[in-house]
Amino acid sequence: MPATPTPEISNTAPSTNGHLDGQQSPPPQEILFQASLGYIISACVSVAAKLNLADLIGDGEREVVSLAEQACVSADYLFRVLRVLEMAHIVTRKGPRTFSLTPAGELLRRGVPGTLAAFAELLTDPLQFRVFSELLGSVKAGATIFDELHGQPFFAWLSRPENQQMAALFNDAMTSFSATCAPAFLEAYDFGSFTRIMDVGGGHGAILRAILKEYPDLSGTIAEIPSVVPNARTAIEAEGMAHRCDAAECDFFAGVPAGGDAYFMKGIIHDWPDDLAIQLLRNIRTVIPPHGKLLLAESVLDDSPAPHPAKLLDIEMMAFVGGKERTEEEFRQLLADAGFALKQLIPTRSPVSLLEAVPC
Repeated sequence: MPATPTPEISNTAPSTNGHLDGQQSPPPQEILFQASLGYIISACVSVAAKLNLADLIGDGEREVVSLAEQACVSADYLFRVLRVLEMAHIVTRKGPRTFSLTPAGELLRRGVPGTLAAFAELLTDPLQFRVFSELLGSVKAGATIFDELHGQPFFAWLSRPENQQMAALFNDAMTSFSATCAPAFLEAYDFGSFTRIMDVGGGHGAILRAILKEYPDLSGTIAEIPSVVPNARTAIEAEGMAHRCDAAECDFFAGVPAGGDAYFMKGIIHDWPDDLAIQLLRNIRTVIPPHGKLLLAESVLDDSPAPHPAKLLDIEMMAFVGGKERTEEEFRQLLADAGFALKQLIPTRSPVSLLEAVPC
């Protein structure tokens, strides 16, 4: 589960004492109320995603009554939800009960470039609320609470036939997020020195396919679990890339395919605790050539009080899969324990950075 920006309540809004922020910060009571009621914003985003409100609003402006009729919901209740989404900068008001989308709201539209609709729907699904209602148990036990609630780890649960709908949403969410990151990676890093990229845990291969489009002499392989491989192959064939891109079945804790001079993983290491992450990295170390490079696309934390979406996703990892977001030094140590040396940390204009490592 990768990191992504999380809507925040802006401090530019009037506070309850009538002062605009910039002149005076919100009072302590307001800060605490906003922090305590943040789940309500998530619930309202969930409503918007499931009702496809962004698609119904579209490029223009929509009055609440007509919007509610089209969505088959209560106009009064919908207005109250939209008022919260306005506070969260998802919509903006053009009249007393007329709304349009903000740039953030545009990302909730489906089928448009840069869409994060599936990602938002995943992160605000009722499954999230059920798990986080038991977060205290996770903190007390020092272990993920998902396993206890559902009787098995998240990824095993996701692979069960009765959870196919959630699995499809998860894969769509990961693919959409990867598609938004790909231009930032191409802008920040030169992939032209490689011959073949092994995209380990690459899902449907959105990032790998974007790299191959940019570098026509490069080839690649998506290494994924068996249930994901057919859709990855379909995506490869749909873009006419089967002659230089393939998908291979892989259990990366058992082993990783050889043959790449670059091994790329986006949002994989943060899913796992240190011991399992090291095991995965060592499997790559076994097959990577001496001149090869390992590229990790991950959020990199700092310990400052500055807001960062990865600080929230770190709690997601803790509750769902037992993984964690890491600092640069934590990545450096993790890589060293697996036989790699971190050579450079490359920020990108996406929420994640690229970490380049070499075998040592």
